[in-house]
Amino acid sequence: MMAKVKKATQGKSSEDHLSVKSGKKWNSIEQYVEYLRHFMAYKYVKRFVKDNLVLEIGCGTGYGANYLSQYASDFIAIDISKRCVSYCHKHKKETSTFLQASGLNIPLKDGSVDVALSFQVIEHIEPRKVIDYLSEVKRVLKNESVFVVSTPNRKLRLLPFQRPWNPEHKKEYEYNDFKKMLNTVFEEVKVYGLKGSEEIQTIERNRVKQKPLNVYVISQLIPLIEKTLPRMVLCQLKRIKNSFVRDGNKRSLISEEKSKNIRISDFKVLPYCPKDCLDFYGVCIKEGKENLTPYSVRDERSE
Repeated sequence: MMAKVKKATQGKSSEDHLSVKSGKKWNSIEQYVEYLRHFMAYKYVKRFVKDNLVLEIGCGTGYGANYLSQYASDFIAIDISKRCVSYCHKHKKETSTFLQASGLNIPLKDGSVDVALSFQVIEHIEPRKVIDYLSEVKRVLKNESVFVVSTPNRKLRLLPFQRPWNPEHKKEYEYNDFKKMLNTVFEEVKVYGLKGSEEIQTIERNRVKQKPLNVYVISQLIPLIEKTLPRMVLCQLKRIKNSFVRDGNKRSLISEEKSKNIRISDFKVLPYCPKDCLDFYGVCIKEGKENLTPYSVRDERSE
């Protein structure tokens, strides 16, 4: 399998220059960059899925599953949300199968999957259940098969000791914690870092940047005040608290011309994880013995 990976990394495709699709409306340049960032994960794993039976855990609206299904022999996508799965059924490709299911209880037999994918999901799982989740993914994988998992870089988004400002995130991970967690279940693990161009990095930093005063002082005082105020006032305070904690720049309007200047080729997956990388990509092998590194450069590192 890894020989195929090395071959797949060579050359470029027309998708390297993907920009906003005609007719697609974006509310802001930040939203557009976030879409490309998420799509980059699917583009990256195309090298793994060719002619394989693929499982995606946490497929959301299914755009990634529909994209990858054209390369896989079979593509099964699951999501815990009934609403998402219903949407996927209405927009599915012939080669895609969508099921409502949890990653903690995957409705597939042991050793039945060639490739498993899970993007921007693990941070939504209660930390005490993460090992069970990884073990369940490993159960359905064949021997020598690959699992690719992505998660946002905590150091870019949060201050020390800060809890995730996204209310749906149970825990966000730093490089060492993420790799150690994956190594608890999988025999071989490599972690790569996703970075964007200077413009993309600036957009993302501004979107998620935090102010220490807001995080450590104001957001801590508000819960104390809430105990003594009426419910209507409390609701207003919660909105204020969220705006304080997530204190990025105002979102900027997007134009077609501006969107053309930002493309999927502006993102790179690096064989190491800089402190300011956007996401971590964990590439895990079940009982693998081959070299995981699909690059000719030096092995992973954390900078």
